[in-house]
Amino acid sequence: MFCWYVPEDIFMPLEKLEIVQEGKTNGEGTVMRYRTRKGTDIFCLGVPIFYESGEEWDLGPTFCYLVMGEKTTLIDSGQFDRYEILVSLLKRVGCDVKDIDRVIVTHSHEDHDGNLPELLADSGAELWAHYAFESMIKYHKEINDDASHPEFPGSCRCCLMPDKFNTRCRQYHVKRSNVEIGRHVDGLSAPPGRDYRLLLTPGHAADSLCTVFQEEVLFSGDTLLPTITPHPSLMLEYYVNRRILPDGYGGNNDAYGLIAYINSLYTLKTQCIDVDLLLPGHRLFEKGKINCLKPSERAAEIILFHQERCKDILNILGNRGLKLDEIALELFEPRLRKGWGRFMSQREVMSHLELLSICGDIEWASKEFMSRATGSNNYKEFF
Repeated sequence: MFCWYVPEDIFMPLEKLEIVQEGKTNGEGTVMRYRTRKGTDIFCLGVPIFYESGEEWDLGPTFCYLVMGEKTTLIDSGQFDRYEILVSLLKRVGCDVKDIDRVIVTHSHEDHDGNLPELLADSGAELWAHYAFESMIKYHKEINDDASHPEFPGSCRCCLMPDKFNTRCRQYHVKRSNVEIGRHVDGLSAPPGRDYRLLLTPGHAADSLCTVFQEEVLFSGDTLLPTITPHPSLMLEYYVNRRILPDGYGGNNDAYGLIAYINSLYTLKTQCIDVDLLLPGHRLFEKGKINCLKPSERAAEIILFHQERCKDILNILGNRGLKLDEIALELFEPRLRKGWGRFMSQREVMSHLELLSICGDIEWASKEFMSRATGSNNYKEFF
């Protein structure tokens, strides 16, 4: 199968991203093209994300990437229930779903793997995923381990979102659980062909996977994002999910929390030095402009951000004992704490407190996640 698109300037190399179809200023419906030095066209497709009414937070669309070639590849599938929009964006660049040979999923979050069941059924494509992905999409109802939702699949067993958020996901969970994985990426065996280099980058999710293409482009999913910093997962999720993780991944916590995420950022900082362009899961196009960043530099920026965040939290604590929401109230401006922003701000604070606790810089003062600073700054040695 071969997906075709013949631009007028087919013999002219693109030096930057070119807009093929204009969408909204936040990137929804936007289609862009990038041509690598080897002449491979990559199409960037802005698939919209559904938000609950009243939510002011705008992450923008999920960017899915169509990589042309002998084996036409799609990176991510967009949010659940947005399949028809994905299909229409593919058609805009002359690609029928049946032309897709391979799908690489960056992680098991609904805005990235949401359309996999329909996409794989219609295309017959082979799915490549992190070797923990299968554990994330399957149900493990026989294992509780203090999961807030043991009836949910692995990726959502720790979900603390209000019911109005997770009710919509139940149909998605069922459909996704039947997806078949063609290649379980374990980081040990190289994928066939010379163009793809796959990196295991847990931290945002246990099964986060980044893809280097032709040593020129990095498809990062949510591990690296422009203008915003991805939310780390929590270390406590490991203790809920340790028995569902695949062999070799459940013996110690390399999957969850800010420490795992920072380690993955260092992986990208050191292994993507010569990679030119970051193609992220969100915010590639924002406020009417394209965000072109170098992956290794962006990884270094995010590492520094989290180091400064640890410093800020310790300064806020001072000599006081504070709860999560009290710290978040001082750390985040009001607009970022509206709606589900309050929940996300608390999670971010918690991820940093977990790291600071491991480093001995805070101690837990109660079972209500109240913490106190110890007076040390050992976190600096970690970073």
